[in-house]
Amino acid sequence: MTRGWEVEYENGHVIQEDQMEWKELPNRRSIVRVTLKWDGRRWDIRDKEAYFQKKRASMVPGVDESFRIEARMIGYYEGNKKVMYEVNEFTGEMKLKVIEG
Repeated sequence: MTRGWEVEYENGHVIQEDQMEWKELPNRRSIVRVTLKWDGRRWDIRDKEAYFQKKRASMVPGVDESFRIEARMIGYYEGNKKVMYEVNEFTGEMKLKVIEG
């Protein structure tokens, strides 16, 4: 896998995006690392309580083959803040965002 998320559990088990949908991940409370991979680079988040992943995509209505991912994100919640690492799918530029509330 050259692009996408990866999670590691307390027991060392690793699951990658191409193996399972995020919403189907078992026992999310046991995750110790979430990684975002993008063409040989990686960003790791470790030892947080609540992780998330998202993608931003677009498509021409009714044209399935026009679907394309524009950005990939991983992050975590800390108090009332949402901390997110976002990689632009076209440029590879990574931005760290902190969203309040």
